[in-house]
Amino acid sequence: ETIKMNMMQVTEEGLRSMKDFLSTYNKLSEQCFNNCIVHFNNRNLTTEEASCADVCVQKMTNMNNRATQTYLVEQPKITQKKMEEAEAKGKQIMEIMKSQGMDPESMNDMELQAAALKIRSETPGL
Repeated sequence: ETIKMNMMQVTEEGLRSMKDFLSTYNKLSEQCFNNCIVHFNNRNLTTEEASCADVCVQKMTNMNNRATQTYLVEQPKITQKKMEEAEAKGKQIMEIMKSQGMDPESMNDMELQAAALKIRSETPGL
């Protein structure tokens, strides 16, 4: 059962990666085509068109690689910050519950969720 779920997750991640790759490839192809291909009277590319397309693809590939590298460095920092913010908000909500006379330790998950949602809707900036 666990192996099957892991395989589904891997398959979904692979599919998502493939969609991202194809989307990037399609954008790159379209942009380079629109920027470089101007003569439609000939079956073959002119020397200028081929050179332009090569340079365009190289630039776009380099830009995409740099963006990916930056994402890989920055994403964990962003995720960590969001986790810390969520934990801080969770602690604030627990303190508000206690100040309102609730006992969060004795509440089940559904009760905690309902109380937290109510507090969030009633407390601006939380």
